[in-house]
Amino acid sequence: MPRDTLVPEGAAPRLADTVHIEPAAGGERWLVSVDGVPVSRASSTVAAMLRAMDGEARLDELRRRFASTQTPEEFAALIERFGRAGLLHGSERRAAGRFTYRPPLTIQFATLRAPGLFDRLHRFIRPVLRGWLVWPLAALIVGGLAALVLQASDVAAALTSPLPLVDVLGVALVLVTATFVHESAHGVTLAHGGGRPRRAGVMLLYLGPAFFVDVTDAWRLPSRASRVRVALAGPAVHAALAGVAALCALAAPDPGTRRALLVLSCACVAVVALNLLPFVRFDGYIALMSALDEPNLRGRTMADAADALRRVLFGGASAPRALNRWWSVPFGILSAVVPSALVCAALERAVRGLAGTGPGGAVVVLVLEAVVVAAVGTLVVRWLAGGWTRGRGRSRFVLVSAALVAAVVCAAAAIPVGDARTVGFTTADDRIELVVPVGSADDRALPDGLPVDLMTSGIVAEVVVARGVVQPAPSRTTTAPLTAFSPVEVRGVAADVRVIGAVDAPAGAVPAAGRAVVHLGSRSLLEAVWATHVVEPASTLLSLLDPPTSEPKEAR
Repeated sequence: MPRDTLVPEGAAPRLADTVHIEPAAGGERWLVSVDGVPVSRASSTVAAMLRAMDGEARLDELRRRFASTQTPEEFAALIERFGRAGLLHGSERRAAGRFTYRPPLTIQFATLRAPGLFDRLHRFIRPVLRGWLVWPLAALIVGGLAALVLQASDVAAALTSPLPLVDVLGVALVLVTATFVHESAHGVTLAHGGGRPRRAGVMLLYLGPAFFVDVTDAWRLPSRASRVRVALAGPAVHAALAGVAALCALAAPDPGTRRALLVLSCACVAVVALNLLPFVRFDGYIALMSALDEPNLRGRTMADAADALRRVLFGGASAPRALNRWWSVPFGILSAVVPSALVCAALERAVRGLAGTGPGGAVVVLVLEAVVVAAVGTLVVRWLAGGWTRGRGRSRFVLVSAALVAAVVCAAAAIPVGDARTVGFTTADDRIELVVPVGSADDRALPDGLPVDLMTSGIVAEVVVARGVVQPAPSRTTTAPLTAFSPVEVRGVAADVRVIGAVDAPAGAVPAAGRAVVHLGSRSLLEAVWATHVVEPASTLLSLLDPPTSEPKEAR
C-alpha cells in the first residue's frame, strides 16, 4: 500500500454512520447517500460490499468475497476512494451548510429553506410545464440564431462600440434577472421530476459573483434523461432570452435600442457557451456526468491524469484507474487546465480593470493574486506530495522537479511579448491627442516616433480604426469624453485629462474618443508578468510611505 493511503494494509474498514444505501429509481443500481445527500450510484456488488464493511471484515476477506479478480493494490485503491468520498468511518465530511468552500475557488452562501421555496414555486408554474414546451422553445432559439446571423454587421458594430450608461444598466439588470431565473429553472425542473433542491444562494465562482441551486438530489431521478433535463434547464433560459433579444432587435426601429438588444443577445449566447463547457463544474459537465451515469466524473478523471503525469515524471507503479474509460486521462488534463485558464483570465481582467485606480485597487489586486496562488498552490503541493511518496526514488523527484521549475522560468524569460502602454485619445480640430486622467500615476510625455494603434472603446471587444506614430504635443490640461478610458458612454459628462502626445493620423477616420495602444517594444513574458502583477501594485502601495514634497528629490 502507498504510504499516504487512508486505509492501512490489513485494516477492517467500517462504513460511516452517516451513509445510507437504498435502491435507485429504475431498479438497475443502488443510491449511496451521505447525510441524505446522494454521492454515488453503485452496482449491486459495490452496494453489498459497502454493507459488508462492518469494522470486522478485513481487506483481504472483502476482496475475496466481492472483487476476487482485482489485485490487492487495485482493491486497496478502491477502498481508498471510498474513504476520500467520506463513506468510511473516520473520513466523514461535514455536510454542506450555509457557508461552503469548494476548491479551488468557489465560496457559497446558501439558504437551507430551498426545498420549501421550490415546492411552492413548482406548484405555481406546474400547469405550464408540459412536454410540448420544448418545441416552441427550440424554434425560438433557432430563430434567434438566424436573426443574429442576418444582423452580423450590426452585431460587430454593437460589440466594438461604447454603450450608453442607461443601456449598460438595463442589460446588466436583465442578465442578473436571467441568471436568477436560470438557477431557478434547475430547481423547478428537479422538483417537477420528484427531487428536492437542497440549498440555494449566491457564490463567488472563479472570482465572479453568481447564483446557485444545489441539485445533487437529481441522482434520485429514475432516468439519465431526466437528470440531463435538470442540468440543461438553466442554459435553456439564457438561450431563449438570446433568441427573444435577437428577434426583437431585428424588428426594432431605433438604432440605440437595436444595439442594446444585440449586446444582450450576444451576452446570453456567451453565457450558454461557457455553461456548456464539460471541463468545469458548470451545467455542461453536470449534463455529461448524468448522461454517462458517472458521479464525480471530474474528480476521478483528474485523479487518473495526476497519476499518469506522476508516473511519466517521477516513475513508480501505476494506480488502478478511477474511471475505466479510454478518455479519462485527457479529460482529466482538460478538467485541470480549463478552470485554471478561466481563473487566469478573470485575474488578468481584474488586474487590467484595477490598474491606475490607486492604493485601493492595488490592495484588491494583491489580495486576489494571493488567493489564487494559495488555492492553486495547494493542489500542486498535494500532487507533488504524491510524487514524493509514490515515485521511483527521491533523487529522481528532486532532479525532475528542479528541471521543471528551471524549464518554466527559462521559457518565461525567453518568450517575448509586446510591451505597450494603453492611454486614451480624443479628437479636436482635426487633431488627435493622447491623454491620461489628471492625477494618473504615469503622466509622462510619450517619446516621439512610437507606433500607436487607435481603437474603439468597445463594450465587449475593441477594433483598430487607425494607425499612426506619436508626435510631440504641449502638455496641458483639458477634458475628454469618458469613452477615452471606458466602454460606457455618459453624455454630458467629461473627464479631466492631461495631454501627453499627439498622433500623426487622419482625424476623420477615428471616433471622437477611444483607446490608444502605444507600442514601446518588447520584453520577456516573465518580466511582463512580474511588472504587471507584482511591481506595479506593490509600488502603488509603497508610494503611500513616500508622499510627495515641495522639494524635488535631487535637492534633498
